[in-house]
Amino acid sequence: MFRQLPKDKMFEVMKNLVYVYSSAWFKSEKMVIERYGLEASLSEGFMELFRDFGAKEARRLVELELIGGTNIDSIIKGFKLSHWALFEDIKFRKLSDNIAIMRTIDCSRQKYAKSKWGTEYPCKDLHFSLESRIGFAKAINPKAEVTCSFCPPDQRSKSIPENLSCQWTIKVSD
Repeated sequence: MFRQLPKDKMFEVMKNLVYVYSSAWFKSEKMVIERYGLEASLSEGFMELFRDFGAKEARRLVELELIGGTNIDSIIKGFKLSHWALFEDIKFRKLSDNIAIMRTIDCSRQKYAKSKWGTEYPCKDLHFSLESRIGFAKAINPKAEVTCSFCPPDQRSKSIPENLSCQWTIKVSD
């Protein structure tokens, strides 16, 4: 059945699958925290799971030969082919041959949390956002580093645009 679908319809089916998994992940994070507390979601087992999640996605892009290098441009290309770019508005600014900034604009998870719960989703506190990006970048280049520049519940200074949901610095060491 799937092979008979036009490419645009197949894309919509696959995108829907990603949305469904993302929604289930989001709700499961909330459930774990409510039932067992924030500390339970911060265990090394969860951190490893988060990094593995990102790494598997990137490794598959490498296996498919959609990413061919290990430099900052290859990592940016990988993120542009990832689930983050599939349903989020992500922007990149290359600062040098080894450093780039990744920004998420009007994150769907943040919009959902604000509309349903009346508050920002504490992505930074849960570590999934950071650890999955670390796993992703390191699967392309083991020397890659990802650090958080801004992510809720960080205090939003006046210099941070209201539509900026999070910002990450990606660095590749020589």
